[in-house]
Amino acid sequence: MPSVTILISAFNEEKIIGRKIENSLNINYPSDLIQILVVSDGSTDDTDNITKSFKEIDFIRLEHQGKTNAQNESIKSATGEIIIFSDANSIYEPNAVKHLVKWFNDPMIGCVCGELKYDGKSNEGLYWKYEKILKRLESRIGKLLGANGGIYAIRKSDYIALPTDSISDFLEPLLIFGNGKDIVYEEQAKAIEPVPKSVYNRKRRIVLRTISSLKYLKSLINPFNKRNLFYYLLLHKILRWLMPLFLIGILSTNIIIAQKDILFEYALYCQIVFYLAGLFISPVRYFIIVNIAVFMAIIDSVRGKKNIIWQVSR
Repeated sequence: MPSVTILISAFNEEKIIGRKIENSLNINYPSDLIQILVVSDGSTDDTDNITKSFKEIDFIRLEHQGKTNAQNESIKSATGEIIIFSDANSIYEPNAVKHLVKWFNDPMIGCVCGELKYDGKSNEGLYWKYEKILKRLESRIGKLLGANGGIYAIRKSDYIALPTDSISDFLEPLLIFGNGKDIVYEEQAKAIEPVPKSVYNRKRRIVLRTISSLKYLKSLINPFNKRNLFYYLLLHKILRWLMPLFLIGILSTNIIIAQKDILFEYALYCQIVFYLAGLFISPVRYFIIVNIAVFMAIIDSVRGKKNIIWQVSR
């Protein structure tokens, strides 16, 4: 078995960090081959003190410069051959590490993404079911578009330091893919997280940072390169980001032409009813909120805004 480092990035996680460390210490993997490394990104609550009370783990404190910077800096202190990136609120099932690590017997595998589940019912959970289907399909051809930030693994030797305005669980796997190695999805490596409380802020931040990451993937989005992800990015990411613009365009056009034909008028009424239904029907409200968040992220990107540091929304 290879040596492993579970790298836990944390910012103001006093409510959950103790449970996460205990969960990591109880992972089913030889204790002499596993390092638990917690990096506190300038936490201002009791995260640092709680973490330091566990003598079995390694701890690093940095100035508050964001998750990507925290990973760039803490990787230097990682002792494992395999690095497993985790969040403070991601609770692993006992055999998760073994399921991730087994793939690295194949030298052509560069990144392994585990399966993230939400603890409880929510519209975000429905979205993740859809995402998991896409990840499984992409994994079959070795072209998984990114990973789950709470549970994914790479070789330390493959790690590429990232720009701080990028989203690490999206950009890191794709850069490794660009270097000739494949990305796979391991659904038996499971992590459980609480349902996010702030859908709008989280989606806006994630989409903005993902858009910002595209400029570092020029070779992979060139459809003429032999090893490219152009069509996968177009279908999985870009068209989804354009959805709010399509919706605005359809509604605006419908308002203009509504009086020209009764069918157009009915179509307009149907759209109005749909958007009003968001006041009462949770899945519809989720769809609307997500598309507003994506639209605002696009506006942020056009304005040149960057989102580097993180905020705890749970």
